[in-house]
Amino acid sequence: MTSEAWGPDVQIVPVPERVPAFELDPAMPSGALPIFGEYLDRIGRSAGDRRLLTWLFLAFGVAQFFAGAGVALPVGTLALAGSVEAWWFCRAYARVPETRLKREAFRQVDIAADGLVAAGRTVGVHLPDGRWLRVRLDEPYRLLVAGHRRVWLLGRGPKVFVGFSGVVRVRRARIHDAPPPGAVAVPAPVWSGSPRLDPVLTAHRRQIARELRATAAFLLVLAGFALWVRLDFPAVGWVAWSVAAGALLGAFAAVLRSLAHGRPLPAEHWTELRAVLDGPVRMSRRGTARLSGLTMLADGTVVRFRLPKADPSMAANISATGRLWIAGVPKPGAAKTGVPGYPVLGTVWLV
Repeated sequence: MTSEAWGPDVQIVPVPERVPAFELDPAMPSGALPIFGEYLDRIGRSAGDRRLLTWLFLAFGVAQFFAGAGVALPVGTLALAGSVEAWWFCRAYARVPETRLKREAFRQVDIAADGLVAAGRTVGVHLPDGRWLRVRLDEPYRLLVAGHRRVWLLGRGPKVFVGFSGVVRVRRARIHDAPPPGAVAVPAPVWSGSPRLDPVLTAHRRQIARELRATAAFLLVLAGFALWVRLDFPAVGWVAWSVAAGALLGAFAAVLRSLAHGRPLPAEHWTELRAVLDGPVRMSRRGTARLSGLTMLADGTVVRFRLPKADPSMAANISATGRLWIAGVPKPGAAKTGVPGYPVLGTVWLV
């Protein structure tokens, strides 16, 4: 099928301000929610696997003490491994609820007009009982909450997890008697039906670019460390060279991707397509989703789509709403997909 057969009959319609999206169901235990429960299990196991890798690095550092590698290199190995372990622990602590919470259901909280404030990255939500929820959020999630004015709480004590509209990720938070010090009211973002001007998607792309730059920086440190190991511990020279080369290539790829994500989506409009999955969403060990199915263009042409490495939030939205949003005009091959007004983005293949 040629690209000319795809585009001319596509009809562009205005995007409604309230786009249907995945939402957490308060009638079910959180661990039983489709995609969400499996996603939590996957990232929990992934965090455990990564800790095992860190322990191997620690063992390598201890072994260096007894292999005549001096003092500086083993200390550097232990410092690097300890830093990585601390970072993984913090991410798992902030984003993976305890097993007992998977038996509980979310509670929806609607936010009043004056019930949302922020002090830097700390957002305060006025709860119905008069207390204040405090949670640290990046810019796209602050804009998301400001636009949709609701969150979901998981847990009953002062320490809870917070869920959001359209996404499967949660954040750990605390409940206090007062709002964050120095907080000011958060206005609602200006709505736009254009991918290029969408404030939430633009902030989400900037956040991805920052994370990719941080990944590139870590890989450069890892490459330098591998070269250090090669010089001071020749017994593992070929392994060190392989790690250094892989880290440098990974850093280069991360920088290129960060440059691409640092810019808004160039498309000026969304194309809404109906999507019918041809099977259940499948989750990988690393927490990415894989799904495929059929969609229909405006001229009635039925085409296949697949997302081999989708963000779980992207998969949850397609599965829950039966909609596939394409940035721009659908064409054969790779296309940017997302959910207007939500921090959800991915790449879909149309064939």
